[in-house]
Amino acid sequence: MTLFSKSSAVRGLLLSSVAAFALAACDGGSVASPGDVGPVVINPPTTGGGATAADVDLVPNDNCPTGTTLETITNTTGTVEACTITGTVTENLTLTAENGYALDGPVFVGEDGGANVALTIPAGVTLFGKAGEDYLVVSRGSRLNALGEADSPVIMTSIEDVQGTVNPDTDRGLWGGLVINGFAPINDCIDATATGGSADCEKSGEGSSGLFGGDDAQDNSGTLQFMQVKYAGNLINDEDELNGIAFQGVGAGTTCDHIQVHNNADDGVEFFGGTVQCNFLVLTGIGDDSLDWTDGWQGGAQYVLVRQGEDAGDRGIEGDNRSSNNELTPRSNPTIANFTFLGGASGDTGVVNRAGTDANIVNGIITGFQDAGIDIDDGSIARAQNGSLTYASLFLDNADNIESGDSSETFDTESFVANSPNVVQGNNSLSNDFFPGNAELGVTAADLSTEPGFENVDYIGAFGPTETPDSNWASGWTFAITESPTECPAGTLSTGESVDGKDICELAGTVTSNVRLNNNFIYQLDGAVFIGEDAGGDPAAPIAGAASAILTIDPGVTIFGRSGEDYLVIARGSQIRSNGTETAPVNMTSRKEVFGEDAAGNAFDPLTDRGEWGGLIINGRAPINDCIDATATGGSANCEKSGEGSSGLFGGNDSTDNSGNLFFTRVSFAGNLINDEDELNGIAFQGIGSGTQVDFIQVHNNSDDGIEFFGGTVNVKHVFLTGNGDDSMDWTDGWVGNAQFVIVDQADDAGDRAIEGDNRSSNNTLLPRSNPTVSNFTFVGGDVGDSGMVIRAGTAGEFLNGLITGFQDAGVDIDDSETVAQVTSGDITFDSMLVVDNAENLETDDDAGDAATVAAFDAGANNVSAGTSSVDNDQYVPADGDTTTPATDPSTIDPFFDAADYVGAVEDADDTWYEGWTLQVDRSSTATVAQQ
Repeated sequence: MTLFSKSSAVRGLLLSSVAAFALAACDGGSVASPGDVGPVVINPPTTGGGATAADVDLVPNDNCPTGTTLETITNTTGTVEACTITGTVTENLTLTAENGYALDGPVFVGEDGGANVALTIPAGVTLFGKAGEDYLVVSRGSRLNALGEADSPVIMTSIEDVQGTVNPDTDRGLWGGLVINGFAPINDCIDATATGGSADCEKSGEGSSGLFGGDDAQDNSGTLQFMQVKYAGNLINDEDELNGIAFQGVGAGTTCDHIQVHNNADDGVEFFGGTVQCNFLVLTGIGDDSLDWTDGWQGGAQYVLVRQGEDAGDRGIEGDNRSSNNELTPRSNPTIANFTFLGGASGDTGVVNRAGTDANIVNGIITGFQDAGIDIDDGSIARAQNGSLTYASLFLDNADNIESGDSSETFDTESFVANSPNVVQGNNSLSNDFFPGNAELGVTAADLSTEPGFENVDYIGAFGPTETPDSNWASGWTFAITESPTECPAGTLSTGESVDGKDICELAGTVTSNVRLNNNFIYQLDGAVFIGEDAGGDPAAPIAGAASAILTIDPGVTIFGRSGEDYLVIARGSQIRSNGTETAPVNMTSRKEVFGEDAAGNAFDPLTDRGEWGGLIINGRAPINDCIDATATGGSANCEKSGEGSSGLFGGNDSTDNSGNLFFTRVSFAGNLINDEDELNGIAFQGIGSGTQVDFIQVHNNSDDGIEFFGGTVNVKHVFLTGNGDDSMDWTDGWVGNAQFVIVDQADDAGDRAIEGDNRSSNNTLLPRSNPTVSNFTFVGGDVGDSGMVIRAGTAGEFLNGLITGFQDAGVDIDDSETVAQVTSGDITFDSMLVVDNAENLETDDDAGDAATVAAFDAGANNVSAGTSSVDNDQYVPADGDTTTPATDPSTIDPFFDAADYVGAVEDADDTWYEGWTLQVDRSSTATVAQQ
C-alpha cells in the first residue's frame, strides 16, 4: 500500500541546484577582519623621494611637523626615512597623516607636574620603535589622542614590521610599548602613610615611566580608538618588562575602545588601579597574561577577544588587588563582560582571580586552556565567599574547566563556580574560532542593565549571533585574527583543484594535532583519515604516547570522499566538533555530488546514488557488551571491539565519554561496500558516551544503514534519515541512549527497516543490554520497505509518541525469545503509538514474538494500531483524523527529553525543524533535489 502519490520515475527528493546543493551554504568568501600579516604599508612606502634615497621612505614630501625631525634610520636590513620624536614633548603636537613616525628612546608626552600637552595621532598613522629602548609615555595631566577609524587604524609597531622582516607569529619585545599615567585613584602608595585613593597616593611606573595615581576618578588621559600596538614589551631588566599598554592610574574620563595588542612580550594590557573602562579589546599572541590588573582597578571591559599564540602565553586574565597586601583599598573591582578567551598550546588558565581582588566576570566563553578555565587563589577566596567576587553566564571548555585548588586550600572553587548562575561546561561550537554556535547561544546571558557603561545584550561571548567573519566589530581594523582566505588550514594540503570558486584542501592519514576546517575552502578525504590515535578504553589510564586530536568543522563547510575507500574516523580519546548551523550546515558528501559527475563522466543522481564514499565513524570509550576478549566483562575498560571498515577499536568504561559534537550536520551518498560483510554506515556511533552532543543530523542515501549505534550511551535529537539503502536507524552491542524527534523517510528504490534494534545477535543475553528510549518519531515507508520497527536479539527499549505508516510488511515486529522475555519483564514498552496504514500494522506471521507484540501494545497507554490514515501530504504530522491520539510526556522519563504533548516527530505544520538545513523530500512533485 502506498503512502502518498509519487512519480514512478523519481521521488522528489531535494536541492534547487542539483550539482551544487552541498555548496549552497558555503560561499562565505574572504574574511574581512584580519588586517594583513605582511609588512605595514604606508602611502605606500617608496624607494626614494628624498636626498637620502631610503629603502623605505615614510616621508614622501620630506616635510615633518614641528616637534619632529626628519631622519634616515639605518639597521642591518636597510634604511627607513621617518619623522623622529625624541625626549619630552612640551607643546601640543599633531602628527600629519601622510608621514610615518619613529620613537627615539623613552618619549614623554608632557611633564608630570609641569607641561600638560596633547599628542594627536590621526587615522592611518604608523608610529614605530627603532629598538627595545624606544617607548611612549603619557604623563599625568597630558593626553594621547589616537584617533583611528574602522578602516584606518592608528598603528604602533616596530621598525622590523615597517621593513617587512617581522615574524607575525613569534616576534615579540622588539620595542617598548605604550604607558599612560593618570590622576585616578590607586591603592599602592610610595608613601606608606598616604591613604589609598587620595592625592598623596602615587606610585612609580614600570620602565622609569614616572608617577601615577591621585584622587580624580574622572581624570581624562585622552582618546584611544581603533589602534593597534604590536611586537612590543621589551625586557628592560629582569623585573621590568613593558606591557603592550600600561594604564597606570588612568581615569574614567579617558575614552578607550577598539584596541588591539598583538605579540607583546609581557602582558597585553595591564591596569594599575584607576577607573578607565576599555571596550572592544583584541589581545592576540601575548607572551604573558593578556589582560592584567592590580593596585585597585575599578573600571571594566566589555567585548574582549583573547587569542593566545601557540608558542607563548600564560593567562587570559590575571586579576589582583595587591599582591603585597591583599586588603588595600580602594579594592580592585572591575566588571568584565562579553569576552571570548581562546587558549593556545602553552596557555595556562583562562581567568585567575587572586590577591584579594573583587570582580564581576560574566557573559564569557573560555576554551582551550591547558590548565584550567577559572582559578581563584589566596586573598580572593574570601572575596568569593562573601559574594564580592562573582561569576555568571559562562561557557567553559578546557583541560580542566574549574581549578579545584591545591591541598592547602579548603575552599571548593569547582563547586563555587559550577553552581554560579548559568555556568555551562561542554564542547564549544565556535565557528571561525570565535563566533558563537549552538552551545554558546544556549547559555542565558547575565543582566547588565544596572552596570553603568555596559550594554545589556542577550548573548555571551565577545561576538553576537548576527555577527559574521565578514561583518563584526573587529572587521577591518584588527590584525591577523582570522585564518588566511588563501592558505589551506594547518593540517591540510592544497590539491591544486578548485570548484565553484573555492580551492580544495586535503585531509590524509592520521591527524595527530588539532585541525580546524574553515569555510574558505572545500575539503577532500584521501583514504581512511583518522583523527587521533587510539588512546584505549580507560580515560584514567590512556595508552602511553597515543596522540589525541580535535577536528573542528566550521558552519557551511563541505567535506567529500573521492571514492568508496575514503572515510573519516574519530579515534578513542579524540573528538569531532561539527559546528553547522541551520543556515550553514556542515555537509559530508561525495566528490561526484560536488563536481556533478564522477571521473568517468557519469552524472550525479541525488535520488539513486549511494555508496560513493565511505562515511563517518566515531569511536568512543563508553560501555559495550561484545568483547574481543571473551574473558572480559561487558562495560569494562577491557571490553573493546574492532569497528567496521578497519576503523579501530571502540568501547571502554566511561559512560560519560565525550567524542565531541555533531550540530546541523549532513552525511550523504556514503556507505561503500568494503567487502561482503563490511559495508559502512552513514554515521557509526561506536561506543560513544553521553558527553557527546548530537543534535540536528541527517543521513541521506547511504547504501547501508543510516545511523548505527554499537553500544554506548550517546543521546541524539532531531535526526532526519532519508533514502537509506538498508535500515535507517540500527543498534546493537548494548546501546542505552535516548533519541527524540526522529524522522525516517524511505525511498522507493531501496530501504529495509526504519529501526532494527538488537542487543547482540550472537548472544542475546550479553550485558549491558541494549535499552534505548525513543520518543517522538515519524517513520514513513517506501515502495520496497520492510517493517517500521523490528525489535529483536534480546534488546529492551521504551518507545513512545511514535507514528509508523506506509511499510510494506509490518509496522512493528518483535522477534526472538530473549526479546519476548523483555516484554514479559516489562522492559519493552510502547505508549502513545500510532501504527496505521501499513501492509500489516502489528506482525502476525506466527513468529513467537507476535503475541508479545500485541501484548506490549495492549499493555501500553494510548496505542492505536488500526485504521487507514497516514501523514498529511508534504508534512510529517499525522492526518487530521489521528491528531487526537494522546501523547506521553517524555520529559518525565529523562531530563534529556523535551516536553512534548503530541505524537510523531513534528507537532504541526508550523513545526519545521527538519527544513532549512536538510536535503528535503517533496512527495507531491517530480522536481529535482533541493535543500529546504
